[in-house]
Amino acid sequence: MRFTTGFCQVGTDCRVEASVADSRVTAALHRWLGESERDGSTVGSGSPTTVFVVVDRNAMPNREGYHLKVSPGTVQLTGGSAAGCFYGIQTLAQLSKPGEGLVSCGEITDYPDFATRGLLHDVTRGKVPKLDTLKTLAARLASLKINQLQLNIEHAFVFSFDPEICVSRNGLTPHEIRELDRYCRERFINLVPALATIGHMGRILSMPRYRHLAEIEGKLTWDRMDWPQRMRGLTLDCSSPEAFSLIEQMWIDVLQAFSSPVVNICGDEPWDLGEGKNKEAFSSTGKGRPYVRHLRKTHDICASHGRRTQFWSDVVRNYPDLLDRLPRDATVLHWGYDDQADYEGTAGFVEAGLETFVCPGTSGWKRIIPAMDLAERNIAAFADAGKRHGATGLINTDWGDHGHFNTLAGSWHGFALGAACGWRADHTTGEPFDARFAYHHFGTPDSCGVALLRSASAIAAQYETWRLFWIPLTTLQNEPGLPNEAELHQTAQAAAEAARWLEDRSGAVGTDQQDLRELLLACRFTELFVDKIRFTRRSGANPPESTASPGQREAWAETLAALTDEFADCWRMRNKDSGLDDITRMLEDLGREIRPGGA
Repeated sequence: MRFTTGFCQVGTDCRVEASVADSRVTAALHRWLGESERDGSTVGSGSPTTVFVVVDRNAMPNREGYHLKVSPGTVQLTGGSAAGCFYGIQTLAQLSKPGEGLVSCGEITDYPDFATRGLLHDVTRGKVPKLDTLKTLAARLASLKINQLQLNIEHAFVFSFDPEICVSRNGLTPHEIRELDRYCRERFINLVPALATIGHMGRILSMPRYRHLAEIEGKLTWDRMDWPQRMRGLTLDCSSPEAFSLIEQMWIDVLQAFSSPVVNICGDEPWDLGEGKNKEAFSSTGKGRPYVRHLRKTHDICASHGRRTQFWSDVVRNYPDLLDRLPRDATVLHWGYDDQADYEGTAGFVEAGLETFVCPGTSGWKRIIPAMDLAERNIAAFADAGKRHGATGLINTDWGDHGHFNTLAGSWHGFALGAACGWRADHTTGEPFDARFAYHHFGTPDSCGVALLRSASAIAAQYETWRLFWIPLTTLQNEPGLPNEAELHQTAQAAAEAARWLEDRSGAVGTDQQDLRELLLACRFTELFVDKIRFTRRSGANPPESTASPGQREAWAETLAALTDEFADCWRMRNKDSGLDDITRMLEDLGREIRPGGA
């Protein structure tokens, strides 16, 4: 980057000379110019700016790279492909001075470190986003130069072969997927299905008609399982031809809705593999070979429909001697979400000749506010390891464990950092990144608000705040490790300050008001979390009782009831009702328990 003095004024009256035979680039160009005009540019005085857009692979060998030169009256954009031009336009939008239709003058030569830069978004463990929500997500991701969006659908897809697996009001329909698929393609994003194929099949394998296809048959129906039981799920009997027929039916339906040339067959966390019906059979062969055999068969289904596959690394990493048996055209998704993640294990897959993507996470699941510091360390470390060892992609992940209480708004800091590190592996982190994120996401000149959210979320790096919040008070009192008073005081103070900052931003131009609302709600729940932990402090009475007074407990329950209503309203703004009842029922039960005289 080399910036010079001055600005170039842009708007809808710009002359456009584009020799790119791709309507997606033209559409992006006009969206940018239209946004500049709408933001209040005073274009019209003097000669209009000319915008030149061209593809030149000799000038920019990296297909997704671009060269940008901005001077008064002229914008010149050269891309290595249509995609490179598209990403150059996203940079122009980032350089535009808000509210004035002005772009800083200078030159940029830019290209990505990772060819694939993606996000996996969980839409099956509680929240099922509305179509408009997913379109907004895709549009924002495209502005961050993300080129792959995965939807972890498990059972949240309306299958034609058995509509009882998921009804349309609780899941994504093939029609919705096709519309979203078109929307993503217009923004150079592959919309990829991530479908559980052996583990995490609790909803389907708990249904009476499919229960016999599990390695260990469950005794509870889905509605009777608690969140940890649902997360563990049930594991498919991978030796059963009938079980594999089920997988084939599921994939045929999914492949008809998604056009992406790549699909994620998952294969992660088959907890019961070889522990039930196949225990004796697998005792001599081990679990690795049957697992790889099942993975290959699932891969072959997708390959027969012209698709390449991806799969998670957690099982195959334990069987390095079997890596040569994996499909050569498949991609390993090497994941880990904490400071102990096996970052250097990336090398083993690359050295085995397998395309490898590194997969960090936003650390939002099982938390009220995502653990921003932990997510930052995880994303940056995986990006570094991926580049050093030759990984070709970075897929950030955003899960919804335990009912998906964590908000979409809370994940945007992690989304943006994952996109930044996917483009440049050694991207700056900490306060410099926070300042840029705050400027583009909140429209503020400094990182003050993001710093307050970081401080309020610091406790989540060590404690799963949402899990500690929803479990009954009697269970919480037996929890082996809980935050101390100093940690609670710091968290409550930061959450209150962040809430005041968010309230001050209400109505501000350039800030998504629903994002502010969700973040404010997360701060208020964090304050309640602190009080709930304090309720576990016991007095010296015999029998011991909580030191909280009846009045404090009543006030807490009343606040919880009000926030529950607000949470439900926020949920419905962006998501279908699926999973909402589970959370509201749990919060109502918690309120009854906390009230004086509660069970």
